[in-house]
Amino acid sequence: MGAYLIKRFFLMFPTLLGVALVTFLLIRVIPGDVVELRYSGDRGSVSQEVIDKERARVGLDQPVWKQLATWLVGLAKLDFGTSMWTGAPIWEEIELRFALSLQVAVMATVIAVLLALPLGVLAALKQDTWVDYVIRIFSIAGLAVPSFWLGIVFILVLLVFFQWLPPMVYTPFWQNPWENMAQLIWPALAVGYRYSAVSTRMTRSAMLEVLREDYIRTAKAKGLWQSLVLRRHALKNAMLPVMTVVGVEFAFLIGGLVVTEQVFNLNGLGLLFVQAVAHRDYTLLQALVMLVAGIFIFMNFLLDVAFAWLDPRVRYA
Repeated sequence: MGAYLIKRFFLMFPTLLGVALVTFLLIRVIPGDVVELRYSGDRGSVSQEVIDKERARVGLDQPVWKQLATWLVGLAKLDFGTSMWTGAPIWEEIELRFALSLQVAVMATVIAVLLALPLGVLAALKQDTWVDYVIRIFSIAGLAVPSFWLGIVFILVLLVFFQWLPPMVYTPFWQNPWENMAQLIWPALAVGYRYSAVSTRMTRSAMLEVLREDYIRTAKAKGLWQSLVLRRHALKNAMLPVMTVVGVEFAFLIGGLVVTEQVFNLNGLGLLFVQAVAHRDYTLLQALVMLVAGIFIFMNFLLDVAFAWLDPRVRYA
């Protein structure tokens, strides 16, 4: 198993390099740059000399290959440089927003798993009964209802029926846990419900497939308790596709909650992505893409580790 994990670990680096190259080149294809955007309102009063000096200050006057080499060297040192728009270090721009987005993603994942696993297993055990139909309606509704719309409903219900609104200013958990949870539990519930709908349907499908296998019928024929058959034989094997869905969705939540963050007034990575694109802030946008790509790749590595632990056939292959 050690050789398998070492191989999977080192495969992450060429993937990251490929993402870095594609990201750098695609961003340069976007028309305009941060300097043109900054002086677009003063086009008549700003001389070309000023624009050229500003481009030189942010490094846009250098050849593309040299910009790429400088960025890759900084990336190898985990130094993303400074923002072209604000001039602040990119790590400072990302730090607080990343903590917020990560906490929402973790809370939404926990809520989704706590809902999806028991509901998916119950739906598979009670296939084609009223219990199964209720759970399927619950999951289909979660897929159909956008999380930002559900967030708006949460806010209206809290305001109309309880005359209370969640705090509008983000407070880190270590400063005031109560205010932090009072603000982030609602977006986590809105996102986690939709997230659980996908996981519930996957859990149900995987359990139905596993429960029809011969080794499950053999275990039942030997007189094993149903709870033991489910826990030791069925659920462990059904978890492989479910874990894939959970891992990929978790990585997506880190930077993909733009509208939900707007609804709950959260200044997370999703909003920072939009601002970086709007400002043509190449360095910040490259750093954000690499951060999210790194999370996706690392999550895939953890899934490979989990698969090797759950399924011995992966290790043997």
